[in-house]
Amino acid sequence: MIRILYLLVKPESMSHEQFRKECVVHFQMSAGMPGLHKYEVRLVAGNPTDTHVPYLDVGRIDAIGECWFASEEQYQVYMESDIRKAWFEHGKYFIGQLKPFVTEELV
Repeated sequence: MIRILYLLVKPESMSHEQFRKECVVHFQMSAGMPGLHKYEVRLVAGNPTDTHVPYLDVGRIDAIGECWFASEEQYQVYMESDIRKAWFEHGKYFIGQLKPFVTEELV
């Protein structure tokens, strides 16, 4: 399974409520996406600082998205899809910045 995690920051000019609405629209648009096994998006509700190791301040993060793909082949299907291209265009509207991470399963 390939999983890509995205830290998302809304545009400065967009309200929290509008960003929330666009996250829902983006989730709805993911239904039936070729090659995409699963998509999740979660709004950040808080940033606890009482950690047991030194705190890493990465700046404001408004949401976390995650895309799942069953295989490299399915990821390529996704990347070549015109539907995915339209989905990315929507993302340009409501995502001011993002930081992607391809993750590796340990267990």
